[in-house]
Amino acid sequence: MAKIKKKHMGYLIPALLLFLGALFLYLKTNSAEGGVMSGGYKAYGYFQGGEPAEDLNVQSIRWHQHNGYERLVFDISKWGGVLSDTPYQKASVTGTYQIGRELTSTLSIDGELSGYRAFTAKIPHFPKSAIIKKMEVVSNDDGSFIFTIYLKHAGRYKVFTLKNPARIVIDIK
Repeated sequence: MAKIKKKHMGYLIPALLLFLGALFLYLKTNSAEGGVMSGGYKAYGYFQGGEPAEDLNVQSIRWHQHNGYERLVFDISKWGGVLSDTPYQKASVTGTYQIGRELTSTLSIDGELSGYRAFTAKIPHFPKSAIIKKMEVVSNDDGSFIFTIYLKHAGRYKVFTLKNPARIVIDIK
């Protein structure tokens, strides 16, 4: 009996490490923060980030269809002041953001942008979109904007930022 235990003991530690690694990946993918999937996409949960700023503007929102996903790009500018020849100039930061959805809300993605003076972007229409139904934006008195992207069917999403010029990107598949 002792020989059997000793013989199989060499397999116990690698098997235990393999099990713990698989458990870690499962918990990470199915955590309360949102099931992160391949490519950084989430089924639910929130992406948060950006840098604190003031006097920002969502100058435009561009929508593109790609193979297997659709992309919204929020172009961010900064207020140049009343005496400026160009009231809005390219921004290097996006302000702070929180974008995502709750587990039970499968047909919309909500977002809040903070540090903004204006939202001069025209809201795009999505007549040829396979995923996005419409988008709505509401202004808050505290320098933030709240938006909702309504989906035609449940989709996964990811959010990231780009700099110089500042942009917030939302990919939905």
